[in-house]
Amino acid sequence: MFRLIQLHAQHGVPRIGVDPDGYGSERAAIARYRETPATYFGVGRFDESGRLAEIIMDIECNPANGCPNLAVVVHAETFQPLCDTCSFGLEVLSVAELSDRLGVAVRLAPVMASSGRHAAPDDSCSVTNRIARELATGIENPVWRMELCAELARTPAAVNGLLIGVGALSHRDVLDLYPALCALGSQLPGLVHGDLTRATARPLSPAGVAGLRLGL
Repeated sequence: MFRLIQLHAQHGVPRIGVDPDGYGSERAAIARYRETPATYFGVGRFDESGRLAEIIMDIECNPANGCPNLAVVVHAETFQPLCDTCSFGLEVLSVAELSDRLGVAVRLAPVMASSGRHAAPDDSCSVTNRIARELATGIENPVWRMELCAELARTPAAVNGLLIGVGALSHRDVLDLYPALCALGSQLPGLVHGDLTRATARPLSPAGVAGLRLGL
């Protein structure tokens, strides 16, 4: 069962509110969420006992300001999803850090091109999703890294998937995968490599975190 959830801070402690209406599928719940994105944080998946098992966070950056970019972090106090640009200079949490703080698994929702601001067909959306989804399991495969770099050369906007995938790694994952991360960093297309290298001057930004984790 899926339900829309609200997330807000009360005396510095995150509190989760649950909408009573239930949905039979993740897609239906996300579609309903995107009709009123300013009201809710995302979608909660509940197990058979009614316990919150997972939070599905939307990938749209701050609906209030109409930003077209994909969210990669949340504001540390308001929990507003933000993209790399909108989060510049702010205190933010990565998806993994938000999960640790809430004590429940958090993942990013897929891009659904048939709804919301992403209604127009956009190849970069599917590539972004795939990169973010596959990075943790694929990065140690040299062939996968080569194909990823080719995708980024063809579709530079899909770098958001790289930021999401790298940012979602736990500290333990980064230690275990660091040789492969560095190998990927050295293979990135010139434009992406340059952008992420410059971003390391802002080590708390999503792009800066990704750049440092990639050994740039």
